[in-house]
Amino acid sequence: MTQRVYDELADALSLRGGSVPVLKCKEFLALLEELFTPEEAELAARMPIGLTTVKRLARETGGSGTEKVETVLEALADKGIAFATERNGLRIYALMPIIPGIFEMQFMKGEVSERTKKLARLFDDYFSVADEIARKQMAAVPGGNPGFPFARVVTVEQEIPTDVTVHPYDKVSTYIDEAECIAVSVCYCRHHGELLNHPCDKPKDVCMTLGPHAKYVAERGFGRLISKEEAKQVLDRSEEAGLIHCSSNTGGYVSFICNCCECHCGIIRSIKSGIIPMGAVSSFIVMVDEHECSGCGSCVDRCQMEALSLNGDAVVRKAERCIGCGLCVSVCPTGALKLQLREGALVPPLNQRELRLSLISAMQQIKR
Repeated sequence: MTQRVYDELADALSLRGGSVPVLKCKEFLALLEELFTPEEAELAARMPIGLTTVKRLARETGGSGTEKVETVLEALADKGIAFATERNGLRIYALMPIIPGIFEMQFMKGEVSERTKKLARLFDDYFSVADEIARKQMAAVPGGNPGFPFARVVTVEQEIPTDVTVHPYDKVSTYIDEAECIAVSVCYCRHHGELLNHPCDKPKDVCMTLGPHAKYVAERGFGRLISKEEAKQVLDRSEEAGLIHCSSNTGGYVSFICNCCECHCGIIRSIKSGIIPMGAVSSFIVMVDEHECSGCGSCVDRCQMEALSLNGDAVVRKAERCIGCGLCVSVCPTGALKLQLREGALVPPLNQRELRLSLISAMQQIKR
């Protein structure tokens, strides 16, 4: 009975897409058993894709009372497993994918306890298995990696040339200015690393959610609401620390803005390794004027992607490694580094629905 329930839950999570494939292995089963009680797993497995109400789910589960269904859904929302919001005065819920979603929520509070340490180990065990299988599958895919990124790099805005026509989705300030509400939380990647005894000296209180997701995060205690002015201060502080801005890979709006380091962030590490990249590069790429370069090396130290190196007294760029974050430009004392539009820059999916369909399609290709 219990095995069947968790198998069905794994199937349901697989339909949510995400950047990490759902694999029915002992590591994933151990993770599900820690996250969900059998009762929660059974109800979650029957949740439709997208948003649902208590009454609808009670009706579709055949005989489950609304009070019981609501109790379970509220428990899942409190645990950071089901998203919950209100629309027209009615509370609605959605089961989250593993990533982005459930993984991040488990560590956004910054809690240090035996349970969070156990969860950190369980996620790490599963990611190791998933990564190894993904490498083998990628090696067998004709033409390379079919994965689709759920996130994308956003350029440091003040380093974008003023004579370049910038799309709204390339300006992080646009999303902040238009957000109904914004919440800030602990960086789940760096906190996950700390729980595994791999700390980082970068700031942790710099990851933001926007819109309905921000309301959910604040209501359930995973973060706190902040003003737009404070959100921009978070961006400034992150840039000073050499962190890379990453957002959800949607053009119409974004649900999160993370500030990432290569030592812990799955998005940046996946781009760097090229194995099912979780993030897409920005619309820009850095150009080097060798005649203006003083050879100080500040940009080399700043680049997390190892796209820049010193050759004598001048910087050399590896174009294939540049993600267009703009952090190197902000420390160049001579103006030798400049951003330009990337040839063939991709337009992100408009909304979460289009992104989810792209993620599911990519995962289906990987499993074939």
